[in-house]
Amino acid sequence: MRILLFIGIIVLLNSCGYTPIYSSKDSNFKVISLKKNINNSSTNYIQNSIRVFSNEDSDKNLNISFSFKEDITVILKDSKGNPSRNRLTIKVDLSLLDENQNLITSKIFSENFEYNIDDNKLNLRQYEKNIKLNLVEQITEQILAFLANVK
Repeated sequence: MRILLFIGIIVLLNSCGYTPIYSSKDSNFKVISLKKNINNSSTNYIQNSIRVFSNEDSDKNLNISFSFKEDITVILKDSKGNPSRNRLTIKVDLSLLDENQNLITSKIFSENFEYNIDDNKLNLRQYEKNIKLNLVEQITEQILAFLANVK
């Protein structure tokens, strides 16, 4: 009985028609070079996502350059003057250049998130790290959608 159930699940999954949203087969460009202003885990995540999306068989070659900026701003203080609410903002300025280093287009991607400050600094740093990761993932999705529509 278990074997029949297992085979049934395999057959259903194979015929469900799943296709990935971001596939390098569907992209119309090839990344020749990718430059970034700083080297950290966030920029590495963006860089790797773009490289995966690149189609090596494409005739359109692009040089991609982006700058990454992260900023934490205090937006609210308590009665003692201690910060109680922050805003984390991440900006990525993306420039697309052709093979001759001529600017094709550029766009700024920005996301922010407001959060309350926790008294426990360890929990606060971990929470900020998770927020940063989520914002970088959102910006990366926007970048990939932008690259998919580049003519």
